[in-house]
Amino acid sequence: MVIFSLLACQSKEEPVTRESRLSKGHHLIDQGLWNEAIEYLTKLEQQDPHLHVRLALASAYAGRAGVRIEKIYSFMAVRNLKPQTVSLSAVRLDQKTQELMQSLGRYAAQWEKIPEVKYEGREDLTRALQVLAQQPEAGARLYAATLRVVLLKSVVNEGLLNWQVVRSQKICSDLVQPYFEWALQLLDHLIVISEDLTSAFPGKKAEFIRYTEDLQRFKKEAEAIPWPQEKICF
Repeated sequence: MVIFSLLACQSKEEPVTRESRLSKGHHLIDQGLWNEAIEYLTKLEQQDPHLHVRLALASAYAGRAGVRIEKIYSFMAVRNLKPQTVSLSAVRLDQKTQELMQSLGRYAAQWEKIPEVKYEGREDLTRALQVLAQQPEAGARLYAATLRVVLLKSVVNEGLLNWQVVRSQKICSDLVQPYFEWALQLLDHLIVISEDLTSAFPGKKAEFIRYTEDLQRFKKEAEAIPWPQEKICF
């Protein structure tokens, strides 16, 4: 009789499903318990590397960085932002170099709708992108591209802030060169974002492929700009 009673109780238990396991992770995320959510979802992802599990884990990392999914604004809003330009009149660089720096200054526009993370939060965003790296699904690529835009904005704004500090003193080529290399790294970010959007929006594949090719060509031209071997101050 006891055995039958135990069997009866077991038969009434709900089966453990991916959804039920994920619900615990989402609950931790909703409560803002980022460390607990990351620990739980990391173990779950090792057992069940499903897209939904990885999206939840990436969201936990992003949340700990200060980026909640409901705060991420549509890409369409970026088109309406007014660009800020950086004055380079005091720097006598090659014209193409100035064009490169000025065009990159536009990415530091007033992106109030796009979250900005501090330096310590970028590591978590990078981890979130690593979690999504092997997911080809359109939703995963769109989320990855969104996180890259957030990451890009933070890197751009910090770099331009440092640039303003440099401009307050005597400018020499050895001080400017790191910013030129930083600009090339930003182009790499933009290329990856464009590639992610190519996968996220198959209907606009040709358009994003063209953007990617333009960025790659722009980077190649920038890399071909000769840099003075001797130290030059302005």
